[in-house]
Amino acid sequence: MRSLVVVGETPVPPTSGFRLRTLHLARQLAGAADVDVLALGPVPNADGEPFRLIGVPHNRSRARALATSLTRPYLAAKVASKKQAAIAHDSRYDTVQVESPFLVPAVAGLRAVVLDAHNLEHEVAASFLTAERRAVPRARWRWEAAKTRRFESAVARAVDAVCVTNATEARTFDAMGATRTLVVPNGVDTASIAYGPPAASAAVIYVGHFGYRPNAAAAIELADEILPRVARRVPTVRLTMVGREPGSELLRRAAANVTVTGEVESVTPYLAASRVLVVPLRAGSGTRLKILEAMAVGVPVVSTRLGAHGLDLTDGHELLLGETPDELAEQAVRVLTDDALAGRLSQSGRAAVERTFDWSIVARPLVALHAELAGSSG
Repeated sequence: MRSLVVVGETPVPPTSGFRLRTLHLARQLAGAADVDVLALGPVPNADGEPFRLIGVPHNRSRARALATSLTRPYLAAKVASKKQAAIAHDSRYDTVQVESPFLVPAVAGLRAVVLDAHNLEHEVAASFLTAERRAVPRARWRWEAAKTRRFESAVARAVDAVCVTNATEARTFDAMGATRTLVVPNGVDTASIAYGPPAASAAVIYVGHFGYRPNAAAAIELADEILPRVARRVPTVRLTMVGREPGSELLRRAAANVTVTGEVESVTPYLAASRVLVVPLRAGSGTRLKILEAMAVGVPVVSTRLGAHGLDLTDGHELLLGETPDELAEQAVRVLTDDALAGRLSQSGRAAVERTFDWSIVARPLVALHAELAGSSG
């Protein structure tokens, strides 16, 4: 079986949740197929990977995308690539996996196409509308959300199957007319991540790709609203925000007790040095790789319900939940000041990811789907 994975950017190195999911699913698929990963933009050497990584030169001009997004989503216009489409159609693949609905037009007409939907993109756009108070940006996001909903619905009906991260999103795609849906949660490579007890320091961490607006908004809330509340109870607390593309708003939050690292080679050492991961996400969809990675390392997690959505974890056992800045701060203080609680959360979290969320476990239905589609398509 020959399979193609179509992506908007290289998954190597895995410096974001999007890249991590793409990389590990491609690795698992490569255990059963000859896999090419076709990415927009430059790609690094990937000789150590079980797949071939191919880069396609691409102009990511914002102005050009805006000018061609009157009736289609802005992001669909931004990733449109005739070169990527030509390579996908010129080679003979048994199955194709696309890592974003915005890339599906590049494989239009091919058979055995699986959309791996990392998020519900129209819900992401709608969340920006909800959070925006200014009239002109609100009008823009209302228009963008409507375009994205129409586009995503059409894509769902066009592909052979839609892979989603949780059952709620599966039901949404079913309602949009998807031919078939499959739940493949996010995972973690437990074999490569050493477990350790929570750090003894008063170190809070947040991890994310800050070019993704919900992550940036969560990080700003953490620095501005939650950290000061924690500091009143735990004066030695410090916050580290780890991830690529921190914008000027986030960089301005750097202070004596706040570090903004930018992109790092690996988040694991930063997690291992932390006492608690705080996830005040209020927008976006999918499931949170940052939570699973932290649990694998042994770091207790405090999160909003949306932040932990789709993971089926128990409040008070594997993580602590809160909604308001006051509640999230209170839960963080509990972890920082109660060694026994921190230890229980650490052990329960690691057990949960080993039991349920290892990539070798969560990817099995997807690999089986490719084998079935390859057989039925010829």
